[in-house]
Amino acid sequence: MVQGTEIKLSFYASGYCEAHARIVDPIHGKGKTKFHAVWALIQIPNVGNVLFDTGYSDEFNTATQSFPNRFYRWATPMKLNENHKAKNILKEQGIDSTDINYVIISHFHADHISALVDFQNAKFICSELAYQQVQELSGVKAVSKGIIHKLIPPDFGERVEFIEQIADKKSVNKYGITEFSFFGLKNLKILLLPGHAKGMLGFHFTNPGKNILFATDASWDLNCYRNGILPSKVVKLFFDSWNDFVTTIEKLKSMEKAEEGITILFTHCPKTLTFISNEI
Repeated sequence: MVQGTEIKLSFYASGYCEAHARIVDPIHGKGKTKFHAVWALIQIPNVGNVLFDTGYSDEFNTATQSFPNRFYRWATPMKLNENHKAKNILKEQGIDSTDINYVIISHFHADHISALVDFQNAKFICSELAYQQVQELSGVKAVSKGIIHKLIPPDFGERVEFIEQIADKKSVNKYGITEFSFFGLKNLKILLLPGHAKGMLGFHFTNPGKNILFATDASWDLNCYRNGILPSKVVKLFFDSWNDFVTTIEKLKSMEKAEEGITILFTHCPKTLTFISNEI
């Protein structure tokens, strides 16, 4: 657990999918690699329990039983231990699924939103750009962009709030990254990280002794990010914008270089799991 003024931040992982390592690292990748679905619990006084993504749930298998959604399951087969479901992890922490007040959605790929249905009292926060794409695409086109409509609760439109509209302030930092201040917080900001998915979000959390940048799917592997190794270009088939993806990486590197003591985490990087085990 990472604690800061007024905020408690914890990371967990719920399930994983597998793909060939060359997708992540076309130079050195061998065999299969696991994409663990990391999410965060952010506990904020006067706001309550906030999730940032949810990881996988059994709902993924239900939603991908038929075509064209089944293509998604074939491309990224999922594995999930019962104890690792987000609602069960939270229960172990003494938090019922009905005690989650908000779920912030980084983007609408299945490994980030499969458990939305488990949090029936929560309001959803996402980028308006991301939700517009969800509404515009259907069928094979939606699946090609990682969108499985069956994973989105039927009343989502009634419960969603867009970060662009609820933010206290929207600005562009000196590294060129759009950031949103919200809930009156000074040490937690939502970042817009385009490229991998339309309107993809991450967050930056700071307090004395801690400086954490959760950059979600802006990269899949810290070593590749450090060494300038981009994923296989086959991913262009489902990325929103390859050019934006590359530009976002460069902006993050500029931010990381300038911010003293910053820890950058990516949702699926194995080193993120190491960080989790060390912090909790």
